[in-house]
Parts: sequence; C-alpha cells; structure tokens
Amino acid sequence: MSKGILTETQNQLLHRKVTIMKAVKLKGSGEPRDVLTLSDIDKLPPPNGSNVVVHIRKRAVHPADYQTIRGFLPADVFAPGGIPGIDGVGVVEAIGPDVDPASEISVGTRVIVYHAHATWAERVAVPASSLMPVPDDIDDAVATQLATNGITAVMLLRAAEQETEGRKAPLLVTAASSGVSRSIIALGRLKGHEVIGLVRRDADAAGLAEQFDKVPVIGTDRANWPDAVKAAAGQPPVVAIDAIGGEMMPALLGLLTPGGTLVTYGALDGRPSPIHSGFVTAFELTIRGCSAMGWATRTPPEQRAADFAALFDLVRRAPHLFAGYREFALADVVEAIAAAEASPRRGATILVSP
Repeated sequence: MSKGILTETQNQLLHRKVTIMKAVKLKGSGEPRDVLTLSDIDKLPPPNGSNVVVHIRKRAVHPADYQTIRGFLPADVFAPGGIPGIDGVGVVEAIGPDVDPASEISVGTRVIVYHAHATWAERVAVPASSLMPVPDDIDDAVATQLATNGITAVMLLRAAEQETEGRKAPLLVTAASSGVSRSIIALGRLKGHEVIGLVRRDADAAGLAEQFDKVPVIGTDRANWPDAVKAAAGQPPVVAIDAIGGEMMPALLGLLTPGGTLVTYGALDGRPSPIHSGFVTAFELTIRGCSAMGWATRTPPEQRAADFAALFDLVRRAPHLFAGYREFALADVVEAIAAAEASPRRGATILVSP
C-alpha cells in the first residue's frame, strides 16, 4: 500500500473522530447508576442563524440535574433529548452567519453557557445570547460555578432587596454552605445587609462562620434553632431565602416579620410543604418563587452583563468562596453525583471534558 492511502480501518477511525462525540445519556428515571450511560452521539452540524457551537470543558452538577435523573423534575424541561445539563464553560468552535460582531463572540472565545440544555455532552449548540465571555483572570473551574449558582445568588439578592424596599433589613438564608448561599451572603454583606445562615447540622456551622466574619450560622438540628435565629437577628427577618422547601417553609414563615416574604428557589426536600393559608393571610406574608431560567429570559442584556460583572468582581474579592471544588470526568458521572449529594457540602462538583 502506498504512503498517504488510509486503510479501511484507519478511515473508519478518522470518520468516527470527526463525526462522533461523547455525551451522558439518560435512559429513564431512577438511580444514576441504573439510568445513566456515557454514549457516542452524532457531532453537531455547523450552526445556523445566531446559534453557536461551544466545546464544553467543564459543567457543574446541580440538584436540578440529579432531581431530573430521579424523575422528581420533568426531563423534557431539564434534559430534553435525554442529555442532562443546564450550563457550562467552554470555547466557541463555530458561529452562525447572523451572530452580531458586537457580541464579542467569535471562534476561540472562552464563554460561560448560562441558559442551555444538554451540556453533559462534549459540545452544545446555543444562541449567542446565552453566552458570556469569561475574563482571562477567571479560570474555567471558577467560571462554571457562576453560570447558574452565581447568577441565582445575584437574582435572589435582587428579589430580596425589592421586598425590603431598599432597607438594610436582616436576611435569613437556608442551605448556607451551598455555592448559591455563600454567594448570597458575600454579596449581601458587600451591600450592607445583615445575614443569618442556616445549615442542617450545627456541627458544620463553625466552619462556615469562619469564612464570613460576624455572620451567625445556625444548625437546624438544634432543638431550639428558631429561638437562636431570633436572638441572632435582634428583630424578625424581613426576607428568608430558601432552597429546601418541604417542612422548612412553614418554620421560616413563622420567623418573618408581618408582611415579610419567603423567596424560594429550590426543593431539596421533595416532600409537600404543610403551609396553613390562614397563617399566611393573618400575617400578610408573601411566598415568591425565583429561577435562573426566569432571570435568563426576562433580564435585559445590559443587566445580564452587569450581573456577571458583579460576580467576576466577587471572585476577585473572595476567591476562597469558589475553592474546594472537585472534578470528575464525564465517564465518572455516577461518582460525581454521589459526591455532589454528600453532606456536608465541600464545594462545587464539576464534570470535565478533555
């Protein structure tokens, strides 16, 4: 055989390299080890219109991901086509002909993908409007923690400030050791808010309190934890920001000042919440839901850019908040989910592509 002529096997391997990519596939609802596989799928075609193809390097594992895998959240919303993942960080590989040059998105740009689906694949096609360029001094592992967690923190703090009408009122934050809550606490402190954090175990409170000088952190395994919150606050909180739901919600409502607001953004406790409407009515309380998807669809581009700029500034001011993450290859997705669910939380869990 002469030089430069590929054998049939070599040609098949070359074709496979060009047209196939890896993705985590969901084959039904259940335990991750039973329903997830790392599969070969067709590589994405060149983008059209204002779409962009991004080679995803890193993506965070979120509660919404494993709740979708177990069937607690609808797969057609969070994992359409059977591929989980709602965000990531990567490099632009191709852009559609209608992408606005003013967007600063071009081939080779390193970007946060913040409103997308199927990012547990090596590549994803998204509108250019779902991307944010990453500054050179923010590395991939930190940037991927901003895509949903950071933005959720910014969104929740804005919602809380709307409810307090500009007053520097005490804020109560559950799941305080999570990435979202740690960012809320840091951003709230920068804006002059008094913040109280709640964690599941009082034994974990001291470690978190060390990260935030003069922020009370209280474990809800204390028999008298609501009394501890009242003592720490000095006055009833105006807003509670909650990721847990379930039986935590009525307890939080009971701690709020009359006219206060419970801002909810998660359901770590999947059980129904036993809230008595008479109690809510008597004290004129409000329950308000917020989501990062809502932020992405309703926030003007200028505000989205400003929100990310605030997060980049937070990273520079407090890099320790984004340290301690763990990285897993896509092939080790089951182990990654187990690590993400382990308690106490020890930083973000990140899935990595070569």
